[in-house]
Amino acid sequence: MTRTTKTIAALAATALLIPALVLAAHRSSRAGFPHGLAKRAVERLDLTPEQVQDVREILAGHKQELAGELARIKDARGKLFEAIHAETYSEPAIRNAAAAVGRAEADLAVTRGQITQEVRQVLTPEQQAEAKEMLADVRAFANAFADRLRDRLTGDPLAGL
Repeated sequence: MTRTTKTIAALAATALLIPALVLAAHRSSRAGFPHGLAKRAVERLDLTPEQVQDVREILAGHKQELAGELARIKDARGKLFEAIHAETYSEPAIRNAAAAVGRAEADLAVTRGQITQEVRQVLTPEQQAEAKEMLADVRAFANAFADRLRDRLTGDPLAGL
């Protein structure tokens, strides 16, 4: 497995657990909650109502920080898109825009790491072990996805057309 594939898998694994807990904490008390990833995560981890409330409070404490970071990522990705598709090719412009995306993603990654540590403190040792298994499942899925994507991109993407 290449370093890039491992990095993608690790990001995907982290990216999926926290949003699942976020959604679970935010929506668990709402009637008609869809049977989605968040509900499965709460069920699989067997979170108590108190734990869901604790997670809700952790996330509320980071809400403004996350909102700002996500807005900066959206803005940076928009500028990268514009640089890639500009009328005139400019490698420095693309690299600068890509670096800005990286910096914005890094800021979000640090916050997600902080949230992960705080949420981990709410979980029992058994739930922490189950969360690790969930992350392993996500990592396997992400690896398979990355492999399929790589295969499509390294083959003939226009085959069959």
